Amino acid sequence: MKIAVVEDDPEIRSALSTMLTQRLGYPKPSVFGDGTSLVKAIASDHLSFDLIIMDYRMPEMNGIEAARIILRHRNGIKVVLITGYDVKEEAESAGMIYLQKPFSIEALTTIIQQVNLAMHS
Repeated sequence: MKIAVVEDDPEIRSALSTMLTQRLGYPKPSVFGDGTSLVKAIASDHLSFDLIIMDYRMPEMNGIEAARIILRHRNGIKVVLITGYDVKEEAESAGMIYLQKPFSIEALTTIIQQVNLAMHS
């Protein structure tokens, strides 16, 4: 499974990447510091991901705005919005999976497993 982590906080970005590889055994994810760079990578570099784990509040555009652009062009990608903000309805109406911060490794693992099962069914 090709995963991207989009988070402007370098410590959280690193922790998510480490958790995905060392704790859950996934290949090293592609990491981005903001939604704009992810949108550019998908649009111009033709990168493709199965799952994007994205923060809500980031510079330039928030995670929901970035996801709307991405899903308009690649609607098969699953996007998990991780945030401490109460934007569940907005995230879900944009086609995202909402995960409230702080969250447990188990909660994120469950979502990843559900995405993985859906991809292979």
